Amino acid sequence: MRKTAALLCVLVALPAIACSYGGMAAHSNGKIYIARNDGFLFGALRKMYECTPDGAGNMTCVAAAGRP
Repeated sequence: MRKTAALLCVLVALPAIACSYGGMAAHSNGKIYIARNDGFLFGALRKMYECTPDGAGNMTCVAAAGRP
């Protein structure tokens, strides 16, 4: 009975934590845009970042407010 209950809990929780994906796009102005999406609450935790590379392999990223 415990194994069945544990399996049921895992199957219910799996879509909430496992359906996440991301994307990255480079713009001609030298900035890189990174999107982090999830399947939790229909994308309620969606975030987009605007990153600026410095040429030495480091990037400064800020949250892009007002973007989807």
